[in-house]
Amino acid sequence: NPDTFDPDRFSEENKKKHVPHAYMPFGAGPRLCIGNNFAMMEMQLILSMFSKRYRFEVLSDQNITVQPLITLRPRNGIKVKVHKR
Repeated sequence: NPDTFDPDRFSEENKKKHVPHAYMPFGAGPRLCIGNNFAMMEMQLILSMFSKRYRFEVLSDQNITVQPLITLRPRNGIKVKVHKR
């Protein structure tokens, strides 16, 4: 029962039974983080300010592969050159 406290739930032997990323108390549902919308708006503002001042060029000598986690991410990052506008 997820509503009762059971410290054995997190024991070493029970860890193998857990589904990764199944427990997200601040990421979804009625308990969604109250700062979520503010953080998203703030990031959009910062990205737009960077986009006005700089131009980003992806370096062509890379093999970009994605890693499917909660969101898709580049497995080894993406190298870019930043040019001032």
